[in-house]
Amino acid sequence: MIAIASLINILPTLALLGAALSGVEQVPTALAHGPAARSPKDVYHRHLASRQKVADVVSRRSTTPAKKGLIRRQADGKKCRVRGESYTAPAAASSSAVTATSSSAVAAAPTDAAINAIVTDASSSSADQQQTSSSAAPAETSSAAVTYSGAVSGGSTNVGSKLGIAWPNGDWATEGQPDYVGNYIGNKASWYYTWSPFTVGSADKVGLEAVPMLWGPKHVGDWYAQQGSWPSTVKNVLFFNEPNQKGQCDVAAADAVGYWINDFLPMRAKGIRLGAAAPTNAPDGLVWVQDFIKACVDQGHSKADCTPDFYPIHYYDTSVARFQQYVTDYHNAVGGNIWVTEYACQDYNGGAQCSPQDTWNFHTQMAGWFEQQSYIERFSPFGVMKDMQGVNQDNALMNPDGSITSLGGWYITSA
Repeated sequence: MIAIASLINILPTLALLGAALSGVEQVPTALAHGPAARSPKDVYHRHLASRQKVADVVSRRSTTPAKKGLIRRQADGKKCRVRGESYTAPAAASSSAVTATSSSAVAAAPTDAAINAIVTDASSSSADQQQTSSSAAPAETSSAAVTYSGAVSGGSTNVGSKLGIAWPNGDWATEGQPDYVGNYIGNKASWYYTWSPFTVGSADKVGLEAVPMLWGPKHVGDWYAQQGSWPSTVKNVLFFNEPNQKGQCDVAAADAVGYWINDFLPMRAKGIRLGAAAPTNAPDGLVWVQDFIKACVDQGHSKADCTPDFYPIHYYDTSVARFQQYVTDYHNAVGGNIWVTEYACQDYNGGAQCSPQDTWNFHTQMAGWFEQQSYIERFSPFGVMKDMQGVNQDNALMNPDGSITSLGGWYITSA
């Protein structure tokens, strides 16, 4: 009787174990390939915003009325907080316009009337730009990297424009609200990404091209789950986010190969272009990308299958000259086209931060330079968010109330 009673007591545990094992059978093979342990990384130009849980947040966008759970990096570059926890907002706000200097290299801030005109036009035209959510894949093609003269666009809004929106704000806001994504398009924005495989329905409806991201190993399940709901605008995808950085994707180059081959490369057979992992601008960032391609070939895969179609990069510093030199050197090193998917005028090495005017000059000069470089396909500044979480608030394109800042207005009208 004691043995029978003991068996009855452990039956629930056995049932749970069986269910868990059944679930493992359905997981893609790369999900079981854990990254190797790594030593602490160089903190030079520490990345500014944690994205580890952004996919979970966006997945709740249709059912969660309050914007809870969004994770971003604190000012110390290490600690993340969940929205709703106590936080002392920076004293500086980005809502006031910055007066441009007389330098010919610096653009003047647009007037509030000009910004409102663009926002109104974007909102009123959204009904005419609705996109279908067809998940039908294009005809299969060779898995070899394809050479393009420029980025292939799948959207219908501002086609050919390089400017994109790095959008961590989900899909809660609707037309008429200040933080509605349609207010951040103007006559410049043509695409968006969310640091996740999740897309934003309201952005798809107004014709923006969606660019999903496989953020890291933890998101492989979402990567597969979301593909069936991607809009037909998807023509480019992004690989791991800052794999060389502790607190971000943080995976060794050799360990990332399995995810690329098993989970990412199949997109190319559907006619979708593959972006490399986006490293930080720490010295080991470029090294990681080069090591990844070498490790991929060393593991027996073809050079074509191991070569991305374009190379995203992130950059945080206070010097326009250093930024331009970094992008130039990176391009020369990888030999491919560049997407600058995060950047801001921000020091993370103990130096002085940018003044409001420095920040304005940084963005306006870099945007103009990006437009002049044929090898730079896309760029998206950081950040379109209410709370910059320790990043110099003057970089914000969105005010705390969700409305567009003067810098944001400049980007979508004049960049």
